[in-house]
Amino acid sequence: MEIISNIFQKPETNNEIHFIGNTEDTISFVNSKIKWFGEGNRLIIERGAEFKDATLSFNGNNSLIIIGKSKRNATIRVNVWNDNTFFLGRNYSFNGAARFILSEQKNLFIGDDNMFSTGVVVRLADPHLIYDGTTRKRINPTKSVYLGDHIWIGQDVMILKGVEVGTGSILGAKSLVAKSLPSNVAAAGSPARVVRKNVFWARPSVHAYTDKETAQSQKFPDGRFVYTPKGSIAKHFAKIEEQLNTATSVEEKADILIPYLDVTSKNRFFLPVPPEKKKTFFDRIFPKGSKK
Repeated sequence: MEIISNIFQKPETNNEIHFIGNTEDTISFVNSKIKWFGEGNRLIIERGAEFKDATLSFNGNNSLIIIGKSKRNATIRVNVWNDNTFFLGRNYSFNGAARFILSEQKNLFIGDDNMFSTGVVVRLADPHLIYDGTTRKRINPTKSVYLGDHIWIGQDVMILKGVEVGTGSILGAKSLVAKSLPSNVAAAGSPARVVRKNVFWARPSVHAYTDKETAQSQKFPDGRFVYTPKGSIAKHFAKIEEQLNTATSVEEKADILIPYLDVTSKNRFFLPVPPEKKKTFFDRIFPKGSKK
């Protein structure tokens, strides 16, 4: 049985809610709201999802939100406007409300098994207009954001427009992520930069560990969270973005994204570490930051 309450909608609008997945699974909707301010929008929820203190706001027309199932609560604030697409995969966790702010017909895609700490914000726009003073041309386009699988997003992290984060990475607390990051790296700072490569993380919390548990945690038993190019699809995020941007209806966008609820490859969203640029003679003579 689906339990959906607190739906706010203008009368006689053609917004729709669809439930997919195992009919034996239920949907929990605790202290949560769905707000429809436009028309032609669609919300798709996989049975087994559990919402708590969540708000899904459709502020415009023809937008799509897809939420996968998890044993943990979806504590989220999602704002979509016109022709936006928001996708949240399976097995997520939220330690406090996360805000997802979509803009200007762009998309936000989040894979599976991602862990969000409190105070996380993802936005796709600045959002106000910025122009070049000479050419008068706009210089701050809105851009989609893509997050892979099994990413740990720390407390008060802000992820900005155009960012892609590869599967398996860690975003340190209070980081401002303005540039894309590869898989299996730890990044921190404002702006965020890679502070360590070839790392991975696991979910157990150490807060209540005993001496025995601390000792047992010193070595992980396998490489399940180490990701490689094997089975990955080159420029997978770019492919999804192209498909969504060329889709002509909310229904077509749903058909593109729903298959991503079923993981077909461990490494599907692997992003390699870019090769380091060779230092020129000038770089060796004048290291970055030195006075010339």
